Amino acid sequence: MMRNRRDVVGALILINVVVYLVGLFDNTRIPAFCGVPTPQGVPTPVLEVYGAYSYYTCFDEHQFCRLVSYQFLHANLGHLLFNMIALHVFGGAVASRFGTGRFLAYYLLCGVAGALFYSLLGGMGFFGEWWRMVPLVGASASIYGVLVATAFLFPYARVQLLIPPVNVAVRTLVLFVLGVAVMWILFNWENAGGEAGHLGGMIMGAALMWLYPYWGKEPF
Repeated sequence: MMRNRRDVVGALILINVVVYLVGLFDNTRIPAFCGVPTPQGVPTPVLEVYGAYSYYTCFDEHQFCRLVSYQFLHANLGHLLFNMIALHVFGGAVASRFGTGRFLAYYLLCGVAGALFYSLLGGMGFFGEWWRMVPLVGASASIYGVLVATAFLFPYARVQLLIPPVNVAVRTLVLFVLGVAVMWILFNWENAGGEAGHLGGMIMGAALMWLYPYWGKEPF
């Protein structure tokens, strides 16, 4: 067990950063996403080819490990920074309350739920004909789940946002990002699939937190 329960957050941040740097210095590009031409015809980075989630690669090709591996890939530096800063801000307090094992399980389950919810909405016709092959990457679903846990565990906690520069209650922030995700999906704006992943992570987080009183008192 890690000596400090917050170490699990540091380890997750380190893994995400290392994976991003590996991808940054690997200029290999593949013209097709696991044998399926990408809708835009743009070559795909090799780490995304072998780690990103899509319905096609996960369920048609039976590569179920992608439900986890996609959580450690990021599209660009801004994507990585936003997620890792959020994980640093909210993850430590939640990990201290959950314990290392429960936090890691919670984090990964929220990420898995994000991918599955994206596919569920895709199957319902929200994202057009290419949704089965479009890759999904990022830790956002997991981190949005951590945000939900923060709101449950620390109902009076407040956070200082940078953009816009306001101080808000975490519960208010959760409701705001929930509303944004729903609106983005309904109007099918750019990256609506990513917002579906965020919403899936939040739904799983809320479900797990509803069961939190039954988890047992001792963190592990």
